[in-house]
Amino acid sequence: MSTTSKYKLGVLQAIVAGFFLSSAGIGMRLIESATPLQVTFYRALGLAVFTFLVVTFRSRGKPWRLIREAGWTGVLAGLPFAAASLCIIFAFASTTVANVMFIVSLAPFFAALIGWVVLREHVSARTWIAISIAVVGVLIMVQGGLSAEGWTGVAWAFGMAISYGLFTVIVRFGKNRDMLPAVFWSGVFLAAASSFGVAGFSLTPNDLTISFALGVFQVGLGGLLIVAASRHVPAAQIVFLAMLEVVLSPVWVWLGVGEVPSGQSLLGGAVILFAIGFLALSGNRTSGAASSGS
Repeated sequence: MSTTSKYKLGVLQAIVAGFFLSSAGIGMRLIESATPLQVTFYRALGLAVFTFLVVTFRSRGKPWRLIREAGWTGVLAGLPFAAASLCIIFAFASTTVANVMFIVSLAPFFAALIGWVVLREHVSARTWIAISIAVVGVLIMVQGGLSAEGWTGVAWAFGMAISYGLFTVIVRFGKNRDMLPAVFWSGVFLAAASSFGVAGFSLTPNDLTISFALGVFQVGLGGLLIVAASRHVPAAQIVFLAMLEVVLSPVWVWLGVGEVPSGQSLLGGAVILFAIGFLALSGNRTSGAASSGS
């Protein structure tokens, strides 16, 4: 494949990652009685098992060889991805959804900053424009919902945004090796961390199935696609393109449990989609190369 084709493939992978990541909202709505930490624990187990199987398949039956080749970079990348999953739970529990959505929408800015400091990745003007348009879209979606209350939750949301950006930068740093084990490590770390707060490990069959499914489809496939995209797309663009998650999350809840999104949510989502389309369709490998410093 040419470098242009690889870049376009990476853009598509980042967008599809947002599609899978967006399933968290509907998954949580369908939970019957499990606590958020119980869901997190079993979702992490599902993530670890699924990604280990993927690594085993990719390594032709020698998963530990691939895990060793990823080295400490893979381990370090797994930590912020696990941290992001934990932070978002405590954020939603401690402040308004509007506050969390707005702060999480700033993740591309953190990815851009960390990418510039660590990788010296230059962010193109086109990317900054697209990110800014998307933030406006999020503001439209949460209009009137922002609050000065719940500063602890706001801090957790910032932790999620920073951790997410850090994860993409680290896997981008290790782009010359197979970084799929990073997602496996995140499942291991998340399961270990959440196990301390789980009040009982017994779940209903429904809740257990949904939790494992989120581990496989939401963070599993979503995380693996982000890792794949990191080989060809700058960190800030990856996090931004995956913001399709913000648009689709209320759509799945609408289709799944009948929670009709407001007009401002639909309008804000349309603005975000426009921003994603603007970057995805107007970008090219030249701009991507400039952004990555390659």
